[in-house]
Amino acid sequence: MKFFSVVGVIFLTSCSLFGPGEVVVQTEYVDRVIPIQARPRGITTYPIKFFAVTEENFEEFRATFEDEYSDFVFFALGVPDYENLSLNMAEIRRFIEQQRTLILYYEDSIRPNEMIDEN
Repeated sequence: MKFFSVVGVIFLTSCSLFGPGEVVVQTEYVDRVIPIQARPRGITTYPIKFFAVTEENFEEFRATFEDEYSDFVFFALGVPDYENLSLNMAEIRRFIEQQRTLILYYEDSIRPNEMIDEN
């Protein structure tokens, strides 16, 4: 029994007899490798014609329109709705500009430091 006690004490204390080794803490900086994606293709807009039609010019407009386009179909839009359309387009422009700014911010934050210093 004494033998097992001595062996047990030796096993438990043998590592502590030499003391702990020296612990070295070293900070290593690693550059991020995040590819910057290509920008999407710009939008292509197509021309749109707006016609202001009133009771006074309706018949003349209809004749001219049928000569040019052959089919007489039109969509009516009231003044308040036209104003709303204009406000909606401004809101879309604002959103796109904010998204563009956000994308540029993140691209700058992941760009390597050497590239930022050159600009």
